[in-house]
Amino acid sequence: MQNIALAVTLAASAVELLESESESDSDSDFENLFLSVISEKTRIKRKRVGNFVNDVVEKYTDEEFRRNFRLKKATAEMILERFAQSGFYHSNTGRGRRNVPAKEQMYAFIWFSANKNSYREISNLFNLSESSFYKSLNYVLDFFYDLSKSVIRFPESEHEKEKIASDFRGIAGFPNVIGCIDGSYIYIRKPANKIRSTYVNRHDLLSMTLQGICDVNRRFLDVCVGSPSRIHDSRVFSLSPISEEISGICHGKYHLLGDAAYPLREYLLTPFKDYGNLSHKERNYNLKHSQTRVKIENSFSVFKRKISSANKVRLFPC
Repeated sequence: MQNIALAVTLAASAVELLESESESDSDSDFENLFLSVISEKTRIKRKRVGNFVNDVVEKYTDEEFRRNFRLKKATAEMILERFAQSGFYHSNTGRGRRNVPAKEQMYAFIWFSANKNSYREISNLFNLSESSFYKSLNYVLDFFYDLSKSVIRFPESEHEKEKIASDFRGIAGFPNVIGCIDGSYIYIRKPANKIRSTYVNRHDLLSMTLQGICDVNRRFLDVCVGSPSRIHDSRVFSLSPISEEISGICHGKYHLLGDAAYPLREYLLTPFKDYGNLSHKERNYNLKHSQTRVKIENSFSVFKRKISSANKVRLFPC
């Protein structure tokens, strides 16, 4: 996969949206993962859990499952069924290896994404060789990447747009808002064959920028990840595909809300810069803007709290 970072983020967002569809609980879920290339020069036999999925996971209560996998059991089973029936599932992960059921591949992926266990620890836990685990992760990533195209999207009908705008108006009275936009740092290792300083953010740490647009329920309508965090948010926006599409989506009626880092446009409203001389109306506008726009900050907060692996991606961006 050419852009694993994008795939990982889309996968996480897709799981969240699927769960919110099955039961409206936006403060829940997801997944993700990352890794480098494995080369097994010498095979070492390691002690592994015999049948962790059937003997342990299948006996979890709903609460135990959610505590360990960070999403509801019903959601995981729904996603698993889709994966097993898709063309992305391959039971054979290598020559001479045992066939790996779809359930093991999917649950290993979600566990690794939701917890801080190492790559090797997950392999042992799910009774997989490291090479089999690596291949199965790519199968699941490809599945989520494909699935995300249908679940991470802006509303198309006027009725859907009106519903989102009405929900946003209910927060502070700000009219015709179709989404809130912001960027968040995804911390990474030093990228291979890249200039280190390009990825150094204002906190002097290495990261990529995840740009997200959310609705009032903190569901992502669009995500774009991969830009080095040294790049300003306004530039990240101009480089993202949505910058070419958002005008048509808003068609002169709706708009996004963004902070002062973004350019003021008909479809992207930002706050007034406060130098101490704002009028009452301008201060009131800024207040309502801030009260509404905070939804995107909430979205990123939930995302990183639920998916621990999103706090630091263990991969080298291409």
